[in-house]
Amino acid sequence: MPEIVQRSAAEEARLLFRNGQTDIVCTSGMCPGYVQCNLAVIPQKLADDFEEFCRRNSAACPLIYRSARGDHSAGPIAKNSDVRTDVALYRVYKSGVHTTVPSLADHDWDDLVTFYVGCSFGLEHLLQANQVPVRHIEQNVTVPMFKTNIATQRAGCFGGGSLVVSMRPMPVDKIHTAVNASRPVTTAHGMPVHVGDGRWIGIDDVSKATFGGSVQLSPGDVSVFWACGVTGSVAVENAKLDLCFSHSPGSMFITDRQSERCSEADADHVVEVIKFTPTRMPMAYSYLSGAVTARVERLEALIIDDPGHRGIAPLVVKGSLLKSALALSTRHRRVAVATGFPCVPEPPYEETDGPPGALAVVRAVQALGAESVTLLCHERSMILYREIVDFCVAEGILERTVSVRTVSAADTADIIEAEVSKFDHLVAVECISPNKTGAYPTMSGRDVSDHCSPLDRWFAAALSSNTTMTTGIGDGGNEIGMGNVQDKVRKCITNGEAIASSVGCDHLITAGVSNWGGYALAASLYALQTCHDHSYYVRFGMGTHKEPDASMMLPSVESEEKLLLKLNDLHIRDGRTPDQPMSVDGFLFSDLHAKVIRAMHSAVGQ
Repeated sequence: MPEIVQRSAAEEARLLFRNGQTDIVCTSGMCPGYVQCNLAVIPQKLADDFEEFCRRNSAACPLIYRSARGDHSAGPIAKNSDVRTDVALYRVYKSGVHTTVPSLADHDWDDLVTFYVGCSFGLEHLLQANQVPVRHIEQNVTVPMFKTNIATQRAGCFGGGSLVVSMRPMPVDKIHTAVNASRPVTTAHGMPVHVGDGRWIGIDDVSKATFGGSVQLSPGDVSVFWACGVTGSVAVENAKLDLCFSHSPGSMFITDRQSERCSEADADHVVEVIKFTPTRMPMAYSYLSGAVTARVERLEALIIDDPGHRGIAPLVVKGSLLKSALALSTRHRRVAVATGFPCVPEPPYEETDGPPGALAVVRAVQALGAESVTLLCHERSMILYREIVDFCVAEGILERTVSVRTVSAADTADIIEAEVSKFDHLVAVECISPNKTGAYPTMSGRDVSDHCSPLDRWFAAALSSNTTMTTGIGDGGNEIGMGNVQDKVRKCITNGEAIASSVGCDHLITAGVSNWGGYALAASLYALQTCHDHSYYVRFGMGTHKEPDASMMLPSVESEEKLLLKLNDLHIRDGRTPDQPMSVDGFLFSDLHAKVIRAMHSAVGQ
């Protein structure tokens, strides 16, 4: 790259392109600190639709300027400019087919409107100033750009096609810096829209870019993807207009406008970047603000209170509540929630700890807009749980019905593997687990295997896959998920040697009462939806942030009391004090559990 261009002002760089005095095609690294723009030049009659497309897909298409009809200058953002000549290469689209040309000077401009859309090249100098390596500049290639499997939001004839992203791999310890440095630079797409393995967004091989060059990742690099303005060019191409124009990917229009810089207020706002995937799965991260992180941490502190004095403190894995919630909120749309602990001596054997927490998770996941939610239970209890689900729908505790399923002992490993692959995430709430001998023991060590279906086989199969994540919620050591801490269960819990779970999970949530763990997971999902940074990431920067409805996501004292009454009517009893109504784990709902629910509301700002 000629040294004179590196030092040039924006206007001088435009003149170089206009006069054909440079062989440079990619403008990445040119004119650091200046806003660079993607271009879309379309007929006047469609201009309002394209402006709406930019608004709806604002991370990919941050609109810098819209020209008047027939105006080929960009005076307000680039003095003495001519958009027909001041770019290295252009694309000419005719009915969706493009050719690449060095100039548009010979085309009639009278009925055309030019859109100048921000580009991520405008933030690269900030990354470098913060010691974040920019690999494609280091390797002197055009930034790699990819079509994803994420559909853009439509406006008129534009949209519905793929979101395009640009990739900048970097060391893992630089991701936090890159995200926070880019957050205020909205003219250059702001924060990344995906951090981690490209397969989560339909990119199977990051060495094969749809547009631009190929970048070699250094050992330890993580792929970081920003929304890309070529999304607008793809939308224009897919509209198959008779005639329209754009820049060629990587060849930007350089404006006189300075890139945003981090203000003092921005510096006080810290975005946390947290990896939520286990090592067996493609890597993925998510975002949330420091303030919302603190809310989830308060929830976690609430639920590890040990009212039954079981000695659960060594079983607590801090941070698991947040990671489970991030996974469910960020990328998981097909969820199964399992429950069932047949510890009551008389039929139907079920206890009151488990079903309320499981249904709280179901309710919250429904409110997130999950594609499918399934309730998984023991075979002998399917009719019972269908009645509970119907009651919850009728009473407004659940927004809509869910499928109730079980696992048969006759299911082969192939059948279970196929069924588990239909889900992104399995959650177990107070779900009995086999011990090391294969028996299903209660806390006292009583074997209740005759009342159990092998729900744990789904979780074991998930842990052998690279597609399905698992969360376990328990309070004693003999629940699905507690296999993660089975050595501590044997050492610290009464009867631990006999009851310790042999089935682990990806994210273990330990609670004083398992229902509390389910409530806290639901409350954490609510807290995440209040976070603008998290919302941006989940939406891939499309659409607008919507505040969640607390009444549809948070368990309330009134709804949980109503549900507990229904469980008692169905002869579902407290596992510790079965003769005591309106009780869970030996404590009256009004004396303890209602207070915990109210405390959770306070913890998330309700």
